[in-house]
Amino acid sequence: MRRKEGDVTCPASIDKVLQTVSVCRLGMCSNDTPYVVPLNFTHQGTTVFLHGSKVGRKIDVLNENPNVFFEATREGTLVSTPTEKNICKSDFSYQCLMARGVVEFVDDVGEKMQILDAICWKYYGRAGTMPEAAVRGTCVLKIELKDISVKQSGVWAE
Repeated sequence: MRRKEGDVTCPASIDKVLQTVSVCRLGMCSNDTPYVVPLNFTHQGTTVFLHGSKVGRKIDVLNENPNVFFEATREGTLVSTPTEKNICKSDFSYQCLMARGVVEFVDDVGEKMQILDAICWKYYGRAGTMPEAAVRGTCVLKIELKDISVKQSGVWAE
């Protein structure tokens, strides 16, 4: 990133962004054409886990090219300045995590169940009931984040 004053390198801050963000964006590329999808996710350290359908454009692209770009933004608030002073001094507080990675498809039913439970805990605050057939029919993706970059603007309480 061009400007270094907003860089965040503390592992606890990286973890906080991944804990608090509900939706990430996964960037992929097929035949020199970018493709980005919003997804729910959970994480363990710098490994993120996503889930979805086993069929569709996302899966086709990932099978062709498993290299991805991961983005998650923790949005804050508008920090405005009175218009008569200089509106260009307004800002928006945020923490934005970006990283690259390579998608791995998780096939083991037991591992998939653990990951899906972790996703349920993140969004529902409890584990969910999942029939084995539903787990087998769900695509679970694993990405070890590399070259993590976090930028922030504004004041954030950790």
